[in-house]
Amino acid sequence: MNPDIAARPTRVRFLIVAVTSIAAMFMYVDRACLSLFGTEIMAEFAIEKWQLEWIYSAFFWSYALAQVPAGLLGPILGLRRSLAIMLFTWSVCTVVCGLTTGLLGLFVARLAVGIAEAGAYPTAAALVKGWFPVRERGRASGFVALGGRLGFALTPFLVALLVDPDWLGLYFNWRGALIVFGVLGIAWSAVFWFFVRDTARQHPASNAAEAAYAGPPPAVSTSTEWPVLALISSRNMWLFGLVQFGNNIGWAFLITKLVDVLKERFHADPGDAKYISSIPAWALVGGMFLGGFVGDFCVRRFGLRRGRSWPIASMLVVASLAYLACTQFENPWSVAVTLAVMAIASDIAIPSVWAFAQDVGGRYTGATIGFGNMIGNLGAATSPIALGYIQREFGWDWMFVSCSICFALAAIAALNLDATKPVMREDRPHPGAPEESQH
Repeated sequence: MNPDIAARPTRVRFLIVAVTSIAAMFMYVDRACLSLFGTEIMAEFAIEKWQLEWIYSAFFWSYALAQVPAGLLGPILGLRRSLAIMLFTWSVCTVVCGLTTGLLGLFVARLAVGIAEAGAYPTAAALVKGWFPVRERGRASGFVALGGRLGFALTPFLVALLVDPDWLGLYFNWRGALIVFGVLGIAWSAVFWFFVRDTARQHPASNAAEAAYAGPPPAVSTSTEWPVLALISSRNMWLFGLVQFGNNIGWAFLITKLVDVLKERFHADPGDAKYISSIPAWALVGGMFLGGFVGDFCVRRFGLRRGRSWPIASMLVVASLAYLACTQFENPWSVAVTLAVMAIASDIAIPSVWAFAQDVGGRYTGATIGFGNMIGNLGAATSPIALGYIQREFGWDWMFVSCSICFALAAIAALNLDATKPVMREDRPHPGAPEESQH
């Protein structure tokens, strides 16, 4: 064999990203599909809209509160094992959602889906860190998250394939759709287990050059600090959480409220509303794709601190302005396109958000992302309930204004993020070390 070819990295890292990205796709299909069946669920269970909002919210409450403990499981059980178990479990719980016979059962099943999914992104981020050098983590993280956005964007069309007999000649109600999605996720957990390993050094298809390209293996911590105590005492982490809290209130609107808003506020045809609502979802895909490249470019151009904080803050400002603009429209297509601008901006920021957590998290990257996701998803859990109340009490426009304010506050927090200050004291550079050493 040519020694030059043998010395080249195997590029197995791209397979790892692809398989993990598809796992994220299943995560978003399972969390987003329920909102497309709101009318059917309300009719079957004879419930009011405020009760349905609590069903939507259930996932985000448990998803938020389980973030940190789930993020700590990765290093304990192994990243591959943890993520495969999570994917299998949330898929089983999605099947259970389709089998429930009452409102309480559906609420509990959605809580279980949230718990099972809680550690997925923190664990995936730690997995990416073990396969990619710092200069490429933004793009790699972006491609993993891109899978989730693709799942969100494809959900209306996947649901149509299952519930519309004109597509496949079959007919599934909302229960059947959830069961099908859950079974497919169970199957993908086996695929994930077969192809993925924690690091390039452990993968049978990798080589020494691939391992060297990824960088040194994760260190074993000798710290006497308990990571949770370090997280809650870090100013950086609370700013990180506020960024995600404000962002998720506005972002969760797309999953939990948009279809109903298009039908009730902008008088879209019920059959068209599901497809109109996919416009911002496809924009999320574009934003996530661009975000990794934007984030990595900004780090190279402006250094680690400004290169992480500036793209996050500037994109959240754009998202805030887009929500304000929604108050000026009456046409559902115009609102969907404007929210697509919001979605692109919001998701251009996300890879930098993930990369920031990888920068400051050190050997506790999973727990670091989990901490930020916990606070962020408390915002997502609050979103359908709070926005529903604001709409009923003050009108539709104030719902959009509230989302705009949340994005603006998140942008202010983002400006103060400092990716050069790791959470754990043992990971902090010596005084006088140049910022570039953190790249």
